[in-house]
Amino acid sequence: MKDQKLKILVADDNPSDRMLLETMLGQLGHLVATAVDGQDAVDKFDPNTIQLVCLDIKMPRKDGWEAALEIQNIAQEKMIPIVFLSGVSDPEVLQKCLEVGATDFISKPYSPTLVSAKLNAIARLLMMQNMLSEQRDELSLLNQQMVHDQEVAKLVYERITHSNCLSDPALSTLHHGSHIFNGDVILAAYKPNGGMHVLLGDFTGHGLSAAIGALPLADIFFEWTEKGFVMRQILPEINKRLHNILPPNMFCAAAFIDINAHNRTIAVWNAGLPDLLYFSADEKLPRMIGSDSLPLGILNEHEFEANIELLTYESGDYLVAFTDGVYEARTKENKIQYNSALDPLYAGEVSTQQFEWLEKMLHDEGILKNPHDDISVLGINLSLAQDGSLQSKSANLEKRLDAPADFAFSYELNAESLKNTDPLPYLLQILTTVPELSKRSSEVFMILSEMYSNALEHGILKLDSKLKTTVEGFAEYYSSRESKLQQLTEGWLKIDVKVSAMNQGGCLCLTMSDSGDGYDISTIDFDDFDHERPFSRGLSLIHQMCKNVELSEKGSKISVQYCW
Repeated sequence: MKDQKLKILVADDNPSDRMLLETMLGQLGHLVATAVDGQDAVDKFDPNTIQLVCLDIKMPRKDGWEAALEIQNIAQEKMIPIVFLSGVSDPEVLQKCLEVGATDFISKPYSPTLVSAKLNAIARLLMMQNMLSEQRDELSLLNQQMVHDQEVAKLVYERITHSNCLSDPALSTLHHGSHIFNGDVILAAYKPNGGMHVLLGDFTGHGLSAAIGALPLADIFFEWTEKGFVMRQILPEINKRLHNILPPNMFCAAAFIDINAHNRTIAVWNAGLPDLLYFSADEKLPRMIGSDSLPLGILNEHEFEANIELLTYESGDYLVAFTDGVYEARTKENKIQYNSALDPLYAGEVSTQQFEWLEKMLHDEGILKNPHDDISVLGINLSLAQDGSLQSKSANLEKRLDAPADFAFSYELNAESLKNTDPLPYLLQILTTVPELSKRSSEVFMILSEMYSNALEHGILKLDSKLKTTVEGFAEYYSSRESKLQQLTEGWLKIDVKVSAMNQGGCLCLTMSDSGDGYDISTIDFDDFDHERPFSRGLSLIHQMCKNVELSEKGSKISVQYCW
């Protein structure tokens, strides 16, 4: 640093003092330019070549103070040290020198040792300043690149984690991140048989690290929903993937909601999120659906289990879910207040427009303006999730595959397979390789679903549909279904499938047989379809969609023809 040579501008109206300092600086190896007064110094100053300016205080035309101010104005953001030359020791004079931006003083008469020491100190200062400027420029470029990369990654993230289904009128969402990337995720997808899957998740942490886990989660959620897999199949797969890829200190608190528009049921799984609030049109207080499972990514595939709560819904019912950024809102002093502003919602004082009320509260409390955590709110208006409304919007992705026009196969399940396997997604995956069936995947899945449910629940498990007459009975029906299925030790179910091509279309023939004892089929009226009745609608629904429906062997065998 001591060997750094400087280009110095010296301004002094005294020729002998000017020459003396010029000679002394030259002997130290520095390049020197001289000026006869303050105005001459301003005229000769070039911020691109001059690194240090030495100014006498008292000079004609323009004194040192005036010259210093103009030189700094010319230099703009570039750092040019200014040293004043003076034999004056008046404190007020020296104070004014500092006020106009002086870096140091050199007193007359000049001491070569002192001048050398001061210049070495200034040289070190300039070297540090240049180093900082270079680092600042490098950091600026790196920051620009990082911002660009983040914007690209954010666009990819949003495209992967969002679907058009979020625009469904039954859904209301608020998604507010505390960073560029939001560690919360809201996913929604139509099911092939009508209805919808919705997932609200909150990953540990914030920003990019929290958002990374949302990509595999969304990938499985959308793909498996499209293929017809059910909640109990999707959740273990998501958990398995996250457990394998996330570090030990990361997980995803989540709520998975399965809306069955056909049966007007809603299945809810809460794992680590604040209580979901279910507002029934018939009750003032909301039903709180608490967390009953560990978040996704903590347990391995053998330990994971999903505790699902099943409810029936009516017109006017509403569901609200939110992440802990809403519940654990912080004050301006950064203290968690366990948002007391939510009290009216929990107390049932908000009877309508619960989502809008919650969004306004977050805005009025200043939580959205200064979030300390990612904030996400989901509202589901179950009045809009009626039978047929969601079904009509189910995504029908055309698959232009080279598929055979005529084929047949059989699929048989024993008791153990019935307990652990849902064959419908696999069957649908095969059938939708036929482009025309792919376009009609919603109807095909519904036919398969009703046939399978009828054979399994009434044929093999011997459940009575009349239990569904009441809300309590509905819950009892599905609880009994789950219990009997897990205790099943014998029985079988066989599915025969045949696809035939025709001149102007095609035909899908399905036959489902079971090992049950059957039932009295003489009372079955295919034309008796009561939309409001919560049970015994399946066969009538199949009859409406199919060309032919035939029951035999006391109901333990059903054959249908679905043509297009």
